[in-house]
Amino acid sequence: MQFSDDDLKMIEWLRKQHANWPGVRMIILVCSILTMVLAGWLLFSGDEGYSEALVLYVVLAAAGMSYTLGSWAGRAEISLLLKLVEAQQIEKKYI
Repeated sequence: MQFSDDDLKMIEWLRKQHANWPGVRMIILVCSILTMVLAGWLLFSGDEGYSEALVLYVVLAAAGMSYTLGSWAGRAEISLLLKLVEAQQIEKKYI
Protein backbone atom coordinates (compact mmCIF):
# COMPACT_ATOMS: atom_id res chain seq x y z
CA MET A 1 0.00 0.00 0.00
CA GLN A 2 1.36 3.40 -0.98
CA PHE A 3 0.64 6.42 1.18
CA SER A 4 0.29 9.89 -0.28
CA ASP A 5 2.02 12.89 1.26
CA ASP A 6 -1.25 13.89 2.95
CA ASP A 7 -1.62 10.40 4.38
CA LEU A 8 1.92 10.50 5.77
CA LYS A 9 1.30 13.91 7.33
CA MET A 10 -1.88 12.61 8.95
CA ILE A 11 -0.10 9.50 10.25
CA GLU A 12 2.66 11.67 11.72
CA TRP A 13 0.06 13.94 13.34
CA LEU A 14 -1.64 10.87 14.86
CA ARG A 15 1.71 9.65 16.20
CA LYS A 16 2.34 13.01 17.89
CA GLN A 17 -1.19 13.11 19.28
CA HIS A 18 -0.85 9.57 20.63
CA ALA A 19 2.58 10.31 22.13
CA ASN A 20 1.30 13.48 23.85
CA TRP A 21 -1.75 11.78 25.39
CA PRO A 22 -0.14 10.90 28.78
CA GLY A 23 0.64 14.58 29.44
CA VAL A 24 -2.77 15.77 28.27
CA ARG A 25 -4.38 13.01 30.32
CA MET A 26 -2.73 14.28 33.51
CA ILE A 27 -3.68 17.90 32.77
CA ILE A 28 -7.33 16.97 32.25
CA LEU A 29 -7.38 14.79 35.36
CA VAL A 30 -5.76 17.42 37.60
CA CYS A 31 -8.05 20.18 36.29
CA SER A 32 -11.11 17.98 36.83
CA ILE A 33 -10.08 17.18 40.39
CA LEU A 34 -9.36 20.83 41.15
CA THR A 35 -12.72 21.83 39.70
CA MET A 36 -14.48 19.27 41.89
CA VAL A 37 -12.61 20.56 44.94
CA LEU A 38 -13.54 24.15 44.04
CA ALA A 39 -17.18 23.19 43.55
CA GLY A 40 -17.23 21.37 46.90
CA TRP A 41 -15.61 24.32 48.64
CA LEU A 42 -18.15 26.74 47.14
CA LEU A 43 -21.01 24.41 48.06
CA PHE A 44 -19.98 24.19 51.69
CA SER A 45 -19.01 27.86 52.01
CA GLY A 46 -22.69 28.67 52.42
CA ASP A 47 -22.97 31.20 49.58
CA GLU A 48 -26.12 30.48 47.57
CA GLY A 49 -25.14 32.69 44.63
CA TYR A 50 -23.01 29.99 43.02
CA SER A 51 -25.61 27.21 42.77
CA GLU A 52 -26.08 27.39 38.96
CA ALA A 53 -22.35 27.66 38.34
CA LEU A 54 -21.69 24.72 40.64
CA VAL A 55 -23.82 22.44 38.52
CA LEU A 56 -21.89 23.45 35.41
CA TYR A 57 -18.54 22.97 37.19
CA VAL A 58 -19.51 19.53 38.46
CA VAL A 59 -20.76 18.44 35.04
CA LEU A 60 -17.60 19.67 33.30
CA ALA A 61 -15.35 18.05 35.89
CA ALA A 62 -17.25 14.76 35.70
CA ALA A 63 -17.07 14.81 31.89
CA GLY A 64 -13.32 15.44 31.98
CA MET A 65 -12.72 12.67 34.50
CA SER A 66 -14.96 10.27 32.61
CA TYR A 67 -13.23 10.96 29.30
CA THR A 68 -9.78 10.63 30.84
CA LEU A 69 -10.46 7.47 32.80
CA GLY A 70 -12.38 5.92 29.91
CA SER A 71 -9.52 6.39 27.49
CA TRP A 72 -6.59 6.06 29.89
CA ALA A 73 -4.36 4.22 27.40
CA GLY A 74 -5.39 6.44 24.49
CA ARG A 75 -7.84 5.82 21.72
CA ALA A 76 -7.77 2.18 20.74
CA GLU A 77 -8.45 2.83 17.07
CA ILE A 78 -5.46 5.17 16.79
CA SER A 79 -3.20 2.66 18.55
CA LEU A 80 -4.32 -0.11 16.23
CA LEU A 81 -3.96 2.04 13.13
CA LEU A 82 -0.44 3.11 14.09
CA LYS A 83 0.55 -0.51 14.78
CA LEU A 84 -0.79 -1.59 11.40
CA VAL A 85 1.02 1.22 9.59
CA GLU A 86 4.25 0.40 11.42
CA ALA A 87 3.93 -3.31 10.61
CA GLN A 88 3.25 -2.47 6.97
CA GLN A 89 6.31 -0.22 6.80
CA ILE A 90 8.54 -2.86 8.43
CA GLU A 91 7.24 -5.51 6.04
CA LYS A 92 7.82 -3.21 3.08
CA LYS A 93 11.39 -2.54 4.25
CA TYR A 94 12.30 -6.24 4.28
CA ILE A 95 10.74 -7.09 0.94
